[in-house]
Amino acid sequence: MPAVPIVNVGWLNQNALRAYPLSESATRRDTTDSYTLPDDLLVDMVLPVNASLNYNPASFYVSHVDVFGSGITVEISYWTGSAGAVVGSIAVDTATVTENKTYYLQGEDDFEGVLGKLVVGDVSTILQRPGSYAFDLAGGRIESSVVVPDLRGVSGFRVIEDENDDGMLYQGDIAFEPGSNFRITVADYLGKKVLTFSAIDGEGTIADCVCEEELAELEPIRTINGVLPDDLGNISLLGDDCLEVTPQAGDNAVQLTDKCSKPCCGCPELDVLVDDQKRVRDQVQTLENLTRKLESNLDVMQTLMSMIGPCG
Repeated sequence: MPAVPIVNVGWLNQNALRAYPLSESATRRDTTDSYTLPDDLLVDMVLPVNASLNYNPASFYVSHVDVFGSGITVEISYWTGSAGAVVGSIAVDTATVTENKTYYLQGEDDFEGVLGKLVVGDVSTILQRPGSYAFDLAGGRIESSVVVPDLRGVSGFRVIEDENDDGMLYQGDIAFEPGSNFRITVADYLGKKVLTFSAIDGEGTIADCVCEEELAELEPIRTINGVLPDDLGNISLLGDDCLEVTPQAGDNAVQLTDKCSKPCCGCPELDVLVDDQKRVRDQVQTLENLTRKLESNLDVMQTLMSMIGPCG
């Protein structure tokens, strides 16, 4: 009696022996009617689609499969009645793929909010027939139960800077921060949170600068030697023949110059005087040496005279 193979009746293993997640009515034949998509390539799928798109769940299908030695790509599309609109695709690396591995499908264009999940079963069968295969709705139709409504209200935000720019799509946690002369308030309305954006005069909306309080504590200059400023708050500084007043605009300063006490000699004249002083100093030193020598000679003469005594 031949041995009966033992088959695990788990959900994914069952799907490897049938068309699911493709529809039972799908032929799984490509558009050239020369290739049949194996049952064990896809064993499960969940495709959440925004309910506001008013889609037909029976119009989603596997539109393209590319099989190469290093990888496999699976493309999902939506039949619009005259053509197929790409929903998204997954790329399977044959070097790292394992049986029943989950891949995430990121939607494109009108379906950019879609984040689907595809489970790839055993790829050994499909790798036996490398090539590029296209499918129509009848050949690659997906089971309607796989397509579920996505009830998320907001899929993302775009910041549009000009009419020619669609802006980058931002998803995830997004915070709104009011800028200058702007206010954001949150209120409850019919059980819902309502954000109100208001452009206002600016009072109370611009963050206080720390330096404002510090400047308020400083006493301003009110008078200079009892002189009050004019109506514009200005006090003029006047010079005379010797005192020159020059504004320094780049340094925010006023320069006071005494023109009368400025030295009349320059560096060359001062160098001559310094040399003369050095010569005088040397001559004085020479005279001092001669004086000390003369004093010494006088002392010797006096000593000899005292030894000789008086004449006669």
